[in-house]
Amino acid sequence: MHVCGLLIECPGREPTPVPLTGVSVQARIIDLVAEVTIEQRYVNRETQPIEAVYLFPLDEGAGVCKFTAEIDGRSIEGVVKETKEAQTDYEEAIQSGHSAFLVEEKLPDVFKAKVGNLAAGSGAKIRLTYVTELKVEGGEIRFYLPTTIAPRYVPPTDHSSVAKDLASINYTQESHYRVDFNATVRMGSAIKEIRSPTHKIAVSHDSVNKPMDGTLKLDDVVTSMDRDLVVYIKVAEPNQPRLIHEKSSNGSTAVMLSLVPSFKLAEQKTELIFLVDRSGSMAGSGIEQAKQALKLFLHSLPTDCYVNIAGFGFSYEELFPSSRKYDEVVLNHAKAYAEQLQANLGGTEIFNPLEQIFQKPPIDGYLRQVFVLTDGEVSNADQVLGLVRRHSGRTRLFALGLGSSASHHLVEGMARAGNGTALFASLEERLEKKVMQQLQDALQPALTDIKINWEGYDETEQSTTPAQPVQTEKTLMGYGKPLVDPEAPVPPTEKPEMKLRQAPCDKMIPPVFDGKHFIVYALLADDAHQPKWAEVIAASPVGPLSLKVHLNEQNSEEGQLVHCLAARKLIQLLQDREENDNAKKEIIQLGCRYGLTSRYTSYVAVDPKEQKELKESWMMMKSRDIPVQVAHGWGGAASRMRRGAPVPAMSQMGSGPSLYSALSSLTMPQMACTTFSAPPPMAMPMMSNRAPMMKSMMRSVNPVFSLDDPVPNGIEMESLCRNAPADESLSFLGGSTHRNQPQENTDDDKLMKLVSSQNFDGSFKLETSIAQLLDTTTDDITQAGQKSSYPDQVWVTAIALAYMTLALAQLQTSWMLVAKKSEKWLQSQHLADQDACKMAAQEYVKAKLHL
Repeated sequence: MHVCGLLIECPGREPTPVPLTGVSVQARIIDLVAEVTIEQRYVNRETQPIEAVYLFPLDEGAGVCKFTAEIDGRSIEGVVKETKEAQTDYEEAIQSGHSAFLVEEKLPDVFKAKVGNLAAGSGAKIRLTYVTELKVEGGEIRFYLPTTIAPRYVPPTDHSSVAKDLASINYTQESHYRVDFNATVRMGSAIKEIRSPTHKIAVSHDSVNKPMDGTLKLDDVVTSMDRDLVVYIKVAEPNQPRLIHEKSSNGSTAVMLSLVPSFKLAEQKTELIFLVDRSGSMAGSGIEQAKQALKLFLHSLPTDCYVNIAGFGFSYEELFPSSRKYDEVVLNHAKAYAEQLQANLGGTEIFNPLEQIFQKPPIDGYLRQVFVLTDGEVSNADQVLGLVRRHSGRTRLFALGLGSSASHHLVEGMARAGNGTALFASLEERLEKKVMQQLQDALQPALTDIKINWEGYDETEQSTTPAQPVQTEKTLMGYGKPLVDPEAPVPPTEKPEMKLRQAPCDKMIPPVFDGKHFIVYALLADDAHQPKWAEVIAASPVGPLSLKVHLNEQNSEEGQLVHCLAARKLIQLLQDREENDNAKKEIIQLGCRYGLTSRYTSYVAVDPKEQKELKESWMMMKSRDIPVQVAHGWGGAASRMRRGAPVPAMSQMGSGPSLYSALSSLTMPQMACTTFSAPPPMAMPMMSNRAPMMKSMMRSVNPVFSLDDPVPNGIEMESLCRNAPADESLSFLGGSTHRNQPQENTDDDKLMKLVSSQNFDGSFKLETSIAQLLDTTTDDITQAGQKSSYPDQVWVTAIALAYMTLALAQLQTSWMLVAKKSEKWLQSQHLADQDACKMAAQEYVKAKLHL
């Protein structure tokens, strides 16, 4: 779904919009998976037919499994074919006087649809259905609906068709249609809460009669979808393992093994590198959130580790030339560095920074863990993912996507390729909790070498490659080698159909982390035995950990949802690998068999009704553009524009850098004025020699706009978030615009205030900030400790622990590692009665807070 609407893919585009009258979304959330149907409604009120094109975002892991179109009451079913064949069918249908539709995957999270020969006065409905897995974060199930495509940075070297599509989008601050969203929820255990940090929602839930069922919808009339819709569902038993069988109408069976593992292992020694996106699109609340999260991250590190901080944009900056052993000096340096971070390094050139980190020699005895915090708005994601994958043997990567429309393809893909985890935070969510979840994942070993045993199947029946016979005779001439000459041509043979095909196979199963959703599928042959149980066996530092999950007959379903998820998982794994002809053939086969779009398969639908007037006028089809609504908070902008004024296109011009490159390189004071001029060398050293070239390229694309010209079409830049006061940040909820008033002294603020007084070893120093939190004085705190003969540092540390436990209990995920380090330090002081000290501190805090 999405705000992008229809765009026209024809020469000589005109600014007249194709009227988008409404968007409806219906979601069916079933435990840890979801099925989503999106409908867009259009009317061509012109006198001639049009061909229209629209770009829209989807969940990165989603499988588009159904596409239908309706024109003047006629329903047309889409068919999946190899993309080249689908494109040919589409073009031939248009030239023959038929209306036609085409849906292609440009990136795993960006799709492109064409509507050809939409006749004058005709209305069109477009319906797209996809299935997707859901994540578990902090014990809550997370559902999200992408709504807009944020401007992507296009490197000068990226000449792909995807880059051209992304760079050609025009942007606006407004949309003029209604959006409806409705969802049904069915969980495996009782629902405790359904909430959304991004939108106002109305929830219906009967906790007495139907505790596992619920519904939700947008609470108000929404005419603006400038941010992803995020919903969290809290259930009574999120860790309950399940084995589900699904029978399709054609007789095939698919199996899904789903669980949220729970385990605790001893911490491992680590080198921790925090890589922060400092490109222009991170300006405003994005970079401010990153700074706060980084400070908490630094105080949560174990005492025995190495640490470094780096930032990237056009250039790359490091705090230290190489990671430094964590101590008090390093902590203070790092905090000072975090405090001065700004989104002032230009475009999102993420490839080179990662390459430089990977090329550094590892530190003996310490596992390298890289944390990437980015809004993920780049066009060359596949190049980046290949780099991460090649270095995953000695570097694990965790990715955190920030903002209203972070690229899930880049963020999820980096985490998969780097054997880490991916999390996302909207601008309405605090980032500290997410960063702490990933730090905990990094410090604790993950489970690896996962093996799945299915009841009724041995390993050979699941194998995809038959074993090659070898020489068993104990001779010096060939023992243990293949009996067949490896250089001899191998005659082509048909692969026997596997009775059970696991997705992913054992060798491809990613590491398993505590509290993260683990899911494996199996596709069964029509006559295959249906397993009654599945056993998971995982390697760990303490030996194998295992779990056997039995089939509950109540978990036998009918339909195609699990089939599509299993096939989509196979396609995703194949697309994640380095490309080869065999993988391509397998992707096409899976896509066509299960009706799924992919890099090589697309949906095509042709109206069987031939219209003479369309056949005669298809070469005269009109072109119409509808701009994309810019993502909330993108680049820190909270600018209020005159109604209807579009934002300049983030176009890629020839072989040079995109306009986005130029805009993101400008410093904020320059951006605040109403003209764009080339930045000085200090603002963007790598771009200084490109400015004249950019100006000429801009004029070649749009002769009335260059870097020296005023912003076109009457855009009035009244404010930018980064230089505006906090209450200038705009929020669009329920279709209305209101200001986010800053909340003073929130619990998160109190936690940051407290943590700032912690030393690297976990102890706390007595500072005015702690006294202010307790509404007392430092002298009073000191005197209370002296009454029981506790040293000042011991007493203050005990008070800090008591304050977190009593006053900030709901933020436990955020301060857990801070407290763990403090507990360790207290134990190292060998107090006569540590429990008595902690109890006395709790009583003191209770008295001061009147608890």
